[in-house]
Amino acid sequence: MKKPLWWGIGIVFVLSLAYGGWWLWGRDQGPMKVKAVAVAPITMQEEVYATGSLVPVSRQEVRVLNPGLVTKVAVKSGESVKAGQVLITLDSTLTDAQVAQAKANVEAAQTGVNSAQSNLNELKRVQSASEANLSPLSASPGLSSTKQAEGVLAQSKAALKQAQEALKIAQVQQGQMVYKASIAGTVIEVNAQEGNLSPVQQPLVSVADLSQMNVESRLNELDAGKVQIGGKVTISSKLLGDTPAQGTVTEISPQAVATASVQGNSSATVGVKIHLDQVPAGLKPGFSVNIQMIVSTKEGVLAVPQEVLFQEGKKNFVYLIQDGKLVKTEVLIGIGTETHQEISSGLKAGDLIVLNPSNELSQGLAVTADTGSGET
Repeated sequence: MKKPLWWGIGIVFVLSLAYGGWWLWGRDQGPMKVKAVAVAPITMQEEVYATGSLVPVSRQEVRVLNPGLVTKVAVKSGESVKAGQVLITLDSTLTDAQVAQAKANVEAAQTGVNSAQSNLNELKRVQSASEANLSPLSASPGLSSTKQAEGVLAQSKAALKQAQEALKIAQVQQGQMVYKASIAGTVIEVNAQEGNLSPVQQPLVSVADLSQMNVESRLNELDAGKVQIGGKVTISSKLLGDTPAQGTVTEISPQAVATASVQGNSSATVGVKIHLDQVPAGLKPGFSVNIQMIVSTKEGVLAVPQEVLFQEGKKNFVYLIQDGKLVKTEVLIGIGTETHQEISSGLKAGDLIVLNPSNELSQGLAVTADTGSGET
C-alpha cells in the first residue's frame, strides 16, 4: 500500500527538477528585457526653488521714543489713507506751553534788537552832526559810546537768533504730537488706544502701500551664486492656485549671514529681494509663497531622464546598451531639472540607456531594449 505513495512522490520530484532545469536553461539562453530610452538633445532650464515672505515696497511705521498720552486715534486697521492724513494725536499741553513761551522770548528779543538799533542810530546821527559842526553847542559823543552801542546791538541780535532757534525746536516738538501719513496706502496695524500711554516697543500705527509688493527670501550659498539681478521668478502659493504671479530679482545681498538651524548647525544664507510685476488680489504682507527662479537656459543639450542615473561613490553611471549587452558607463553631468539631467560627457545622441536600473543588472548582461514607453 505504501509503494504507490513513494512512486507518486518520485514522479513529482522528477517533474520539479525538469521544470527547474527548463526555467534556468530558458533564463540563461534568453536576454533580459529592460526598458530603455534614447539620449536626445533638448532645451533645459536650471531652476532654483525657495520660499519667501511678502513685504510691502513702501511702509510707514509711527514710533515714539518716549511714551505720551494718546488723545486721538484717527484711523482703523484696514482703512485707506492719503498722504498727509492725520493718523494719531498725542497730548500737546506741554509742547503748546513751550511754543507759547518760545514765541514770547522771540518777541522780547526782537524788542531788544529794535531798541539797540535805535540807540545806535541816534548816537551815529548826533556824532555826524557834531563832526559837521552843525550843532556847536552840543556835546559830541565819543567813539567809545558808538562802539559800545554796536556791541549791545550785536548781543541783542545773537539773543534774537537763539530765541528763534528755540522756537523752531519747540514747534518741531509740538508737531511731533500729531502724526500724519507720509504715504498713501492701507492701515495694516494699530497699537494705540485713546486715553492710554503710547507704546514704545511697537509702532503706534503702520501704513503700507499694498499695490506694490516684494518677496524676500534667503538662499543657500550654492543657489545664491546662480541667481542674477533681473532674473525672472515665478511665485506660487495655495491662495494663487493654478495662476502663479511673476516677478523680477531686484536685489541680492552683498554678504552672507550665518543662521543656526533647529538641529544646531550653522549655515550661511544670502538675502534676495524679488519685485512682483503685479500683486494678485488676496496676497497680504507676511504671507509665505513658493519661489521658482530660472537661473540658466541651454538649448540643444544632451539630456537623459533622472531615472537612468545611479551613483557609486561620487561618480555617476548609466547602463548603455551596445550590441544587445549592457555597458556600465561613467557620465559627467551638467545642469539638471526635476525630470532631466544634462550629460556633458560619456554619451552621444541616439545612445540607448536603461531606465530604472536594478541590482540584477551587471556589465555584459544580454538584454532586449523596450523603448515602447521610454521615447523622449
